[in-house]
Amino acid sequence: GLERIAAYERTRRHEAHLAFEVEHADPLALRGLCAILVRHGARPDGGGYNPHEDGTVLYFTTPADPACGYRRLELYARGDHRAALAAHLDHPASSARPPAETLLQLLTGAWTTQAFAVFARLGLPDAMDTRTAHSAEDLALLTGAHPRGLATLLRYLAMLGAVTPAPDQEEGFRLTELGALLRADAPGSMRPLALMYGGPFYRSFGELDHAVRTGGPAFDHLFGENHFDHFARDPELADLFDRSMAASSRMFQPLPEHPVVTAAAAAPGPRTVVDVAGGNGELLGRILTAHPRLRGILLERPHAVEAARRLLDAAGCGARCDYRAGDFADVPPGGDVYVLSRVLHDWDDDRCREILRHLAGAMAAHADLLIVERLLPADGSPSLATAWDLHMLCNVGGRERRADHYARLLADAGLQLVGHSPLPLDAHVLHARRASVPDPAARHS
Repeated sequence: GLERIAAYERTRRHEAHLAFEVEHADPLALRGLCAILVRHGARPDGGGYNPHEDGTVLYFTTPADPACGYRRLELYARGDHRAALAAHLDHPASSARPPAETLLQLLTGAWTTQAFAVFARLGLPDAMDTRTAHSAEDLALLTGAHPRGLATLLRYLAMLGAVTPAPDQEEGFRLTELGALLRADAPGSMRPLALMYGGPFYRSFGELDHAVRTGGPAFDHLFGENHFDHFARDPELADLFDRSMAASSRMFQPLPEHPVVTAAAAAPGPRTVVDVAGGNGELLGRILTAHPRLRGILLERPHAVEAARRLLDAAGCGARCDYRAGDFADVPPGGDVYVLSRVLHDWDDDRCREILRHLAGAMAAHADLLIVERLLPADGSPSLATAWDLHMLCNVGGRERRADHYARLLADAGLQLVGHSPLPLDAHVLHARRASVPDPAARHS
């Protein structure tokens, strides 16, 4: 029936448009879908938001490939996704803007960072609502801001999709789903990230020239010490950094179901997950909550251990978790699964080898190691990892790496990369085990 009609129309180019509806569209997931399409040759080709049906549409021109049966593709998402729409329309691959206009837009990126940071710092997302509009004057009174200055900021944020103007109220605005991610009480709140990227890391990016010229971290050049020592001396800053790391916790969502973790949870007898440099315990808490039979050990700096203890106690996992204050040299033996999340990208290759050797020395022959990092794409395609590679250069002196680079570092430490699989936010989980030692008798047979 319908398939025969569709084939007929495709043959005669009547049906040259393919549409997909994205259910339960998350702003980051929607951007990720756009990035995947661009990576495979699609070109952003317009779009818009329809307030009458409350839906956002993004159009793409597909590659000129005979294998591709459609010349145009549409993504449709219910709801107001104007931030994703703006990024789609401003994408360098889009033909919607002349090059000079596109470059001008990119050159104002620092303004965007500071606009979001001030938005969060003033507590505006917490004072606003996604259903009810508030006037700029009322918000100025609530936050102690200048009315005209705040109205100017909100108009700019409306252009970015963090707020939306109220059609029936002059200088009235309501919060969008994207802006709500900056509420202090939002699950997975990204407020700490906005404050970090608009605070100390923003200042150090002003010294990026030093990092590019010398290869040394701009953060160290600006503040006179590395960021770990700098944050450790300021409890409030250290807490903000740990919370900013937890703000990307959505990348952890699939990890509790990783085959290594589920196998440990299903094994007879107690099994232990060791989270090395586990921050405030966000990842370990997810794993222990998903698998009540597992026990956990968290290794971290003293101040972070206390924060993790509070979080895991609140999650109901504290009774199944032990805490160790220490460094990488203090990796406890006896674990069944070791986790190293977003650690190696902080360090150069020599320090990575040292860290991995400490892990290899603590791991039993049966133990597994899961490493969470962003991987640079082998084909040079656009990726968040490329942006974070610049961030690592500027702020910590580390780097992002390709999978084969990690495989070499693991091999140098006596470990073997078994494989890797994707996670949200362009992250990956790499699975490693101790390298098998050949049987001497087998070599001489």
